[in-house]
Amino acid sequence: MIPAISNRWVIDKEWVAKVVVFSTLTLMLADTIYMNISGIGYGHKEECALYQFLPRWGFYIYEHFVELFMVVLLGIFGGVLIEQHTKKLKRFFPKNQLLAFVYASFLPVCSCGVIPVVESMKERVKLRTLVTFIIATPLLNPYIVFMSVTVLGVKYALIRVIASFMVAVFSGLMVEKLANYFQLQISGVYDNCGASCGVGNMSPFRKTMVYMKKILPYMLIAGLLTLLFEYFQPQRFLESFSFSTEPFSTGIMMLVGIPIYVCNGADVLFLKPLLEFTDLSLASAMAFSLASSAVCISSVVMLLKFFGKKLAIALIGAVIFSIILVTAGVYLIDDLLVLI
Repeated sequence: MIPAISNRWVIDKEWVAKVVVFSTLTLMLADTIYMNISGIGYGHKEECALYQFLPRWGFYIYEHFVELFMVVLLGIFGGVLIEQHTKKLKRFFPKNQLLAFVYASFLPVCSCGVIPVVESMKERVKLRTLVTFIIATPLLNPYIVFMSVTVLGVKYALIRVIASFMVAVFSGLMVEKLANYFQLQISGVYDNCGASCGVGNMSPFRKTMVYMKKILPYMLIAGLLTLLFEYFQPQRFLESFSFSTEPFSTGIMMLVGIPIYVCNGADVLFLKPLLEFTDLSLASAMAFSLASSAVCISSVVMLLKFFGKKLAIALIGAVIFSIILVTAGVYLIDDLLVLI
């Protein structure tokens, strides 16, 4: 009796996942078609039928919770579909940093899940290539790209890709230099992080719901903050804070990001209300994204176990230094784009 009930429950969860994904896709397509036919943009939402029909708070709930849920879910589903077609890459060993970055960008796993992958390649690739792969994997994957474009826009997504590449490559080069100078070697061992790191052989629909469950708390926080900002419009209060003061703002965002555990683009959701309703610079936002993904607490723990204390400290220092350099570059580039 127990196996039968268990199997039926698995089928039920699969069915529910399909209904949620297909319903969301249908609603988003209908909404996109309606907005294009009616000529309604995000800057003219007062022309939307829902805005006119619902009370203001009801429309804001739809916009900042329901619509955000649909955008994030479809972004994750798109990432899962890409993952399904890149499984054959798991036996591929990158020969250089560029290939390592490209390979890592198509593997949607967090800092915990990347260690089992690199365990099999640590004896076959150079240290700089290995470090580039380890750093790039949590910084960039299909979920993050989809969510970056849909939630924060193409400009953020493009700079996120470039910044992730530079941090991963610079970190790899610096770690290898430090390892050669101080004669450091990998002294740790692989420590399985448990079944919770992966999703096994689940279907794309089930995987989507598993990832959505993990990211849901961050999404609710982002939706609540955005709702409060837009409903109460605290512009005068926010004007008393200068989020764009550099380099102070960048340093603060890095310090805030390091202790926070984020995965699969949760940092994008945190940044959404800040970029929309404050003068937070793109450089500071990027500092938070890079720090919270590459050197968050979970990453530090896994690196200490895998590399050993000395080499892990060198790697963490190299990553932090790379983030500082890259975000300084982002600040200058952002200024040039504004002038253009």
